[in-house]
Amino acid sequence: MLTIRPDQVEAFRQHHLQKFEDDMVEHLKKFAPNHWKVIGEQTGRQVIQLGIEEARKYGLTNRGPVRFYIEMMFMLGSYFDTDPQYPWVSEVLRDPQNMDQMVRADRLYESMTKYWSDVAGPKNQHVFSALRRLSQARADDYVTAGVPLEDCFLAGLKSIYPQKCAYLGERPLRTLLKKTFELAGKYGFTSNQDMALMTALAFFLGHGCTNDPLHSWIARRLADKRLANPAERAAELQAKAMLYLKHTLEGSEEPV
Repeated sequence: MLTIRPDQVEAFRQHHLQKFEDDMVEHLKKFAPNHWKVIGEQTGRQVIQLGIEEARKYGLTNRGPVRFYIEMMFMLGSYFDTDPQYPWVSEVLRDPQNMDQMVRADRLYESMTKYWSDVAGPKNQHVFSALRRLSQARADDYVTAGVPLEDCFLAGLKSIYPQKCAYLGERPLRTLLKKTFELAGKYGFTSNQDMALMTALAFFLGHGCTNDPLHSWIARRLADKRLANPAERAAELQAKAMLYLKHTLEGSEEPV
């Protein structure tokens, strides 16, 4: 009788993981060509590996569900599963009634399709309109003396990206703003402009953007020891964010 040793089972598993990773590399080059060009294959493989591990936490191990999970990372940010902007994601992934991973993946796909259709619009026109408004926005335009900053920025987000804000509702947005203000404080950012910068990054790139391999340019600027103080780091991050925004609107997403 044939006996398969544990090391042979592991070798077989690793072979199929490597094959899946290689296939995802080719898929993502077509799915997100501009972003893939920016991050490069080495970082891209790190994102794929992260996605495999993150999907496994929710019992997603089959090829199709894991592939879709990684696609969502590219669309919403690597840590979309815990992002307060997307409570519907957690509801699906953590629903104890959806024990079968294919059912869970189908529900996630349906929810994502509805979200993206309403928020992005035909040919992503809502996204690009919002980004164009963001490129012209200034923090002081939205800050009113005597009004809490959270209320000011909430109104600002609604004016910049009304479709997304209407879909999300006020509670998730306020939760995101509170978390973003805490994150800004962690890096010593206190001015209205710096707080607005962190809010925009989290709103458009995901709440985990400061630690997201998809947007490693953010972490590099925040950790740059050559920048002596928070004000200098914020100014550098602002400059690079505006360059990133410019290239995104031009459809190139070139490295920054």
